[in-house]
Amino acid sequence: MSKKVTYIVGYDGGELSMRAAELAVDKLKIRGGGTLLLAYVVDWSEFEVMSVEELAVRHSQHMEQLESAENDIMVPAREKLATDGITIETNVQVGHAADIISALAEEHKADQIFIGHKSSGFLAKLGLGSVAYSILQKAKVPVTVVP
Repeated sequence: MSKKVTYIVGYDGGELSMRAAELAVDKLKIRGGGTLLLAYVVDWSEFEVMSVEELAVRHSQHMEQLESAENDIMVPAREKLATDGITIETNVQVGHAADIISALAEEHKADQIFIGHKSSGFLAKLGLGSVAYSILQKAKVPVTVVP
């Protein structure tokens, strides 16, 4: 019996991330099925100086963002990508996208990461966004960057 394949997609609900997810689904179909993990990350900078009150407000905002992301972004994505033979899971967290997606790939023993890219500045000239570039540096599995 062959190992079931697991792919992770950095997913933000945008067109680029949906294209990455659709590509991953197509690749899973070719391989006979598997698991697609959609990872949504609410960005968090740990280097901001805040008072205790500001931290409490920020925490409350993050909790609302996590709930909203699950209901408004991940549920529709699961419905759109649902395909026989493919299990679709979601993971919504607060943190740095590249760190979390790379860690999820290790934790779930993923075979590959798929990510769309948003380019700006110097990295745009390379054809990569900063999250995609960071994932390429951190990941220990193949990464497909979808334009």
